[in-house]
Amino acid sequence: MTERFLLLYGLEFMLMFLLAIVWGWTGLAANGLKYAAFRHWRQAARIGCRTGIVLVLAWCAVLAAAWLALGWDFVMDRVLVMLPLLALPALPVVRSALPLLNRRDDAEQDMAPESAARVAAAIHTMTAGCCLTLWLLLFDIPSIPDVREMTTYWAALAGVAVLLRLYHRRRVRTIRLRRQGVRAFARRTAAWTVSAAVLLAAWHLWSLERSKFPASMSMIHPETFAYGGGRAIPAAIPGLHDHHAHDAAVPAAGNAVVSVADLTGPRDGEPDRRFTLVAQKSEIGLPTGHTIEAWTFNGRVPGPELVVREGDLVEVVLINRDIEAGVTVHWHGVDVPNAEDGVPGVTQNAVMPGESHTYRFVVNETGSRWYHSHQTASVQVARGLFGAFIILPKEDRTGASGSAGGDVRDESDGSGGDGSAGTGMSGGNVGGDEADITVFSHDWETPDGIRTALHPAEPGGRRIMPPGTHVRLRLMNSSSLTKIFALHGIPFRVSAIDGWDIHKPDEVEDTGLKIGGGGRYDVTFTMPDHPVTLALHGEDIPADTAVVFSPDGRGSADIRPVDAILDPLAYGAPAPAPFNDDTAFDREFLMVLDQIYFGHYNGRPNALWAINGEVFPRTPTFVVSEGDRVKVRIVNRSLVYHPMHLHGHHVFVLKRNGRPYAGSPLRLDTVLVEPGETWEVAFRADNPGIWMDHCHVLEHAARGMAMHLAYANVITPYMAGEATGNHPE
Repeated sequence: MTERFLLLYGLEFMLMFLLAIVWGWTGLAANGLKYAAFRHWRQAARIGCRTGIVLVLAWCAVLAAAWLALGWDFVMDRVLVMLPLLALPALPVVRSALPLLNRRDDAEQDMAPESAARVAAAIHTMTAGCCLTLWLLLFDIPSIPDVREMTTYWAALAGVAVLLRLYHRRRVRTIRLRRQGVRAFARRTAAWTVSAAVLLAAWHLWSLERSKFPASMSMIHPETFAYGGGRAIPAAIPGLHDHHAHDAAVPAAGNAVVSVADLTGPRDGEPDRRFTLVAQKSEIGLPTGHTIEAWTFNGRVPGPELVVREGDLVEVVLINRDIEAGVTVHWHGVDVPNAEDGVPGVTQNAVMPGESHTYRFVVNETGSRWYHSHQTASVQVARGLFGAFIILPKEDRTGASGSAGGDVRDESDGSGGDGSAGTGMSGGNVGGDEADITVFSHDWETPDGIRTALHPAEPGGRRIMPPGTHVRLRLMNSSSLTKIFALHGIPFRVSAIDGWDIHKPDEVEDTGLKIGGGGRYDVTFTMPDHPVTLALHGEDIPADTAVVFSPDGRGSADIRPVDAILDPLAYGAPAPAPFNDDTAFDREFLMVLDQIYFGHYNGRPNALWAINGEVFPRTPTFVVSEGDRVKVRIVNRSLVYHPMHLHGHHVFVLKRNGRPYAGSPLRLDTVLVEPGETWEVAFRADNPGIWMDHCHVLEHAARGMAMHLAYANVITPYMAGEATGNHPE
């Protein structure tokens, strides 16, 4: 599907640029027909029209092929908005301009004034249609067209056509009366070129200024609300438009209005696990051999591995020692109460240097999760503010409790005397015949460029592992770029994805595991009597990016080509699922992911990443009520992958590219959507709040690909922007 999509969209872009070039040249030739001694331009205009019409037909053929191969969601804006902008002006070119250009009775004479005006107007209207279409394709994608978008551009083209007809009729008479020739044509063309450049520069400056965020703003906006299909959201309660809540979700009648600040974990009671995280700058050594200044939790990267048990009341005190921009902690994949979610400007204010913040919540799930800062996350996570958060079952399946043979350590003071958290697991300690090891993949900016490293919880690239040890590797991707992990030298099982167990996982060997930014895979195997290698694969990944496990601490990395990439939707065995084809959903939403190739965002020019044709803060807010069964169709029409992460909920995968999953039921918090793919996912709205939903290629989120899921009766007192110090991504 991805290859087909890239081929069709590549052809479309190539044809659209050719259309703009051909019709631009043809428009120049048609303009020359109005001037004396420009009879030889008739042939150029005729060839240009014929070539341009062929290109329009080719574009229509590619459009039809994309519709058949990919579906309506991939072409709806092309069919409803762009196709009329090309097809309608093509009609007068074919019916009027081409016949006049093909006439031979006056081939050796200047074209009659009325004929020259008709030809120029028709061709220039076609040129305008191409320019509008190219503009929509590159700068203002109408992903889900509405009547306003369609009629606006159609009306604009119609107005241009009328003005061009009037202009050319008047202009050709003036030219013929004064017998203007080459010099007049050159002067006029230069004047139009300079005018266009001035207008483009003016638009650039205006758009830069317009794109700047307010100094203080709410993160959600009523004009962006989308309610999906199904039953209606109850009527709004009036009188809530104060300066804090004017952009909050519209509360539902009959439901008590709730502030995010009140949706906390238990405020009282002795915590079962208490930790302290100190955000600070520290110099660290990387597995790549580089030494850099990183932003760390407790002076280490990854940060302390926090291990708790299902049902524990967890308390984490965050202290910011010297991160000037402020910091928060988001519990990625943990369905915490909304106030504990760690999103500045939505669920709390950023913790500034010298300040602290306490998170308290009960964990009601198990599995591999992680934590990271959500303040300017594209910068802070990249620089090291992340760590593992492991939730063990109430009664561990092995009888061990966290560190493979030792009890989870409960640091009641949270610091152990030096501010470091009690981790409960030392990231690879082996006891008895069990081992539980977490390994992060992370991209670092070094003096030699971006370098990828594998970070076990303990330093070094080898692990001593006695034969017969039952090993659980928790593979986590804390970088934005998708990574392909592989385990060589032993068959293995993928026991969990995003912390949720796979039902009856099959044993595989030399198979790649594609993990998007923020995703996690748990891999289990029994240690053999020879070394086992965990490696990363990719064009830009050095061959020595690996961790070796061996019985005696010796042995080199054994990196082999992967035979295939594991398909999580076809892995494991079927089992009862929370949703099926007979489920009646209360809300159904469409999320279309697009790339805007050039735009202005918060006062800077850049490539932008859009949801439903808009970039944050104009992206849609999906509004639900507590208890709703919600289905979301995610369509990736961009040329790169997007790991979409919904806070506060896990989604159940229904279909990919129209086909239901064939293996184990799959619950995810980070859905890796490849180019050209369509995923259908569902969840129960059972965690009230205002929740971010964004791409975990964090640079994409920082350039527009972020939105919110809002419960209809929840408002937030927090604001974002320069004046507030809150910068969520």
